[in-house]
Amino acid sequence: MSAEAELKGRRAHGPWGDLALHTIGWRAFQDLCSQVCEVVLGRPVEIFREANDGGQDAVFLIPSGPTAPSIGTVQCKHTSDAGKALKVSDLTAELGNVEELVKAGQADTYIFMTNMSVDAPVVVAARTKLRALGVRKAHVFGRQHIIRVIRSSTRLLALVPQVYGLGDLTAIIDERLSEQSRALLDSWIPKLRTYVPTKAHRDAVNAISKHGVVLLLGNPSSGKSAIGAIVSTIASENADNTVLALTSPRDFEAGWNPNDPRRFFWIDDAFGSNVLRDDYVQDWASAFLKLRAAVAHGNRFLLTSRKHIYEAAKRRLGQRNLPQFADESAVVGVGELTIDEKTQILYNHVNFGTQTQSWRSSVKPHLEAVAAVPGFLPGIAERMGDPNFTKSLAPRESALVQFMKEPREHLVDTVNALDDHLQAALILVYVHQAGFDPNDHDPSAAQAVAELTGFTLTRIQDCFAELKGSFLKLSGSKWTFAHPTISDALTEILRQKPHMMAALIRGATIDTILSSFTCEGSSLIRDALVIPTSLDDALVGRLGRTPNELHRNWMLFLFLAYRTSDAVFTKLITSSPELLRRSCWPTEPIGNDPRVATYARAHRFNLLPDDLCLEAADELESAALKNFDASFFGEDDKLALIPPLRLIGLGVGLRTAVLPSLEERIDEITADADLDEEPDSHFEKLLGVLDHVEAMGVDDDAAALIGNVREQVKRSVKAIEERKRERDEEAEDTTDWTHIVTQKKDEKSTAAPPPPPTATKRSVFDDVDK
Repeated sequence: MSAEAELKGRRAHGPWGDLALHTIGWRAFQDLCSQVCEVVLGRPVEIFREANDGGQDAVFLIPSGPTAPSIGTVQCKHTSDAGKALKVSDLTAELGNVEELVKAGQADTYIFMTNMSVDAPVVVAARTKLRALGVRKAHVFGRQHIIRVIRSSTRLLALVPQVYGLGDLTAIIDERLSEQSRALLDSWIPKLRTYVPTKAHRDAVNAISKHGVVLLLGNPSSGKSAIGAIVSTIASENADNTVLALTSPRDFEAGWNPNDPRRFFWIDDAFGSNVLRDDYVQDWASAFLKLRAAVAHGNRFLLTSRKHIYEAAKRRLGQRNLPQFADESAVVGVGELTIDEKTQILYNHVNFGTQTQSWRSSVKPHLEAVAAVPGFLPGIAERMGDPNFTKSLAPRESALVQFMKEPREHLVDTVNALDDHLQAALILVYVHQAGFDPNDHDPSAAQAVAELTGFTLTRIQDCFAELKGSFLKLSGSKWTFAHPTISDALTEILRQKPHMMAALIRGATIDTILSSFTCEGSSLIRDALVIPTSLDDALVGRLGRTPNELHRNWMLFLFLAYRTSDAVFTKLITSSPELLRRSCWPTEPIGNDPRVATYARAHRFNLLPDDLCLEAADELESAALKNFDASFFGEDDKLALIPPLRLIGLGVGLRTAVLPSLEERIDEITADADLDEEPDSHFEKLLGVLDHVEAMGVDDDAAALIGNVREQVKRSVKAIEERKRERDEEAEDTTDWTHIVTQKKDEKSTAAPPPPPTATKRSVFDDVDK
């Protein structure tokens, strides 16, 4: 390209740079005008939705005199024609309403806002007409003025983040951002224009402002990742911030720089994308300590998780959980949408999607019914705008509603309908759980997929570009699923194809097997791929070749303890007894340690060597007597690791050695208490020991001692609460994150209500096919 041609292709993006306001629909434009008025005027604005709104699309209060405020009216006029210019005649239909509003005292100020371009002579003529009708202050604002106001207000960009997607990426990206921030924005910019700020969005940014951290919980396709992306994008608008999109707690520990207090961490699917990643839970147990320190240094965090996955993680984390997550003060539920929010979300995805105009016209009469589905999901609304997912979908109300009600079934059908070589590409990504990197992948897994599908690895990789944007996305150098539900659909498909399962057991990465599979006959794990008993021998062979590394050994012990059937467990330990002697991470409390759980299971089958049994007994005794850890007391298999006489001795030790030392231990805990933790959480283990001692039976002296200890704990909790209260009153967060906090209405409009509507309500989807 010549230098002259390159210059011609460039676009300037200043405060007057264009935004494609003609594409957002009439109601979204009305909302945008309302937000502009609120920010510019600093006054509450009330919107009227009805078709017969009395000439008032919005009403606001204007400070006027010492008695009562005067009332102003805003009228919005939207066009889907990008080149249309306002004419004086466009106001003719409004003049009758203006006259009535003036008589009613509701148009002391009258503002006409439009996304059409407006010339100066037209503004002068329009103002003259309005003043003649009694309007004291008349204003006409066109596209250029609205764009200038938006560009100049960071608060407006936070309130209506979808405008990011209406211009060019260069409008918000420059060299101040890290490469990772650039990749984040580049990936999400196309979706920003479809975004609808919801209550969950507002709650999320307020939680980050208050606590420095937020956890978004919701079902698949509920919009968690979208909120995370948009809030992260808004955070990146501050030149001092560095936004990092991470995939695991280990990434955070590697990416946290104590000397950089302005990092914003976005960690999607923080506890696992499709099933609970127990190794992530273990990592977070230690990482949360660093996270609290990072927040204190001014860093901010946004985590997302499927609700059922976090609930499982929460049980395993116990008191090691982040306090703001444990008490749910920084947890935001995603998915409860109003009908207006659902309608606008569906409109945006269909309007901005890649469907043909004829398809949009054919489904337009049925979209209200789709938006009204109780289980409406934003992620499924997005698929409705993508022809890749609707090829077999009839444009009838029943079919469209069913598409929203039962999304997994339709997605399974859609994946099954893909050409074989495209399915092969999805399977290749599936077996590489962390994503497929062409330059750094598992050769045996890739070769297994090639043999299974009959396509060369080169041919399969050529398909990635065809699937990009719909089924796959490129994250750095790795190809990953565009949404975790695609992995869910593949799991369902592979369940029905035993020959594919055999190839996956042979070729999937060991991390994929240990974290995403489970054996037939073992405990049911939601969304995990079940390995049939016919493949037990193949699975035993793969497990026996697990690399001897601390991280993978921990995952292996967990798989052996909870995900293997009795048959697989006994075959593996019999053929590879050396696996039991491997080392792995220590886990607290000891009742959650997968190595101890594996030892207990092996002991039950008489497969645990005596020296390992004694080693486990020592660890359990030490946990109870030295660390007040009685988490294993209710589990018979683990108690059986301790010989009967030693078990009796453990009970005596708790009574004679532990109980008398508790008062001193309570004083130590109180003095060293972490004020970021809940005060009573410091004594959970200690009180647990008391409960178990009481359950064993105690004499009157011991009972009195236990009563005194409980009273001392209550006094200590109150003392910690008082210290925490004093610390919080003195502390002052000097980090300014208000650029991502949406404006709150601190006063309600007292404007008179609009005239009762006499016409039918205008559908949001009225111009979806324009």
